[in-house]
Amino acid sequence: MDKYIGFESEEFKELERQIEQALNDTQSVRDKYRPSLADKRYLSGEEVMEYLHISPRTLQNLRDNRTICYTTIGGKILYPENELEQVLHQNFRSPELPF
Repeated sequence: MDKYIGFESEEFKELERQIEQALNDTQSVRDKYRPSLADKRYLSGEEVMEYLHISPRTLQNLRDNRTICYTTIGGKILYPENELEQVLHQNFRSPELPF
């Protein structure tokens, strides 16, 4: 019993790595978590732009043309995820073969 765990021991360093990994995992889950409202998940504008690979101006045009649905809650614009998926499926065009 003459061995102890100090700041320089391998056991302590491994524990530090595991704690750091747990913090990173928790942060990742927290960042990706979206609570549902009325059984629907909503995305922010940034998430929609990343999801659709579009610019802020294109997102604005989609809203202005009523191509995509959105709602405003507390001054923040949110987009229902399932309705975005419906728009994508409705507007999907299969690539045609050149021959």
